[in-house]
Amino acid sequence: MNIGSINQNALLGLNNGLNQASSASQKLASSEQLNGEKSSQETAKDLIDLKQAETQVQISARVAQTAGDVIGSIIDIRA
Repeated sequence: MNIGSINQNALLGLNNGLNQASSASQKLASSEQLNGEKSSQETAKDLIDLKQAETQVQISARVAQTAGDVIGSIIDIRA
């Protein structure tokens, strides 16, 4: 696997995590939630989805950082 595909996968993970966070946040801020029409199980699921999205974004950011560090090390070695 080359560095370009690692970066591409990291960006894809970031994008997916942000989309999931947006969706979960919208569900948590929905009118059903605010009016108390949503069950606690549904609310808990939305909170879990939001936490999973946060974790995905954090891990994807670490992957991108590591790929950048590897590229930097390769440049330092060749210089």
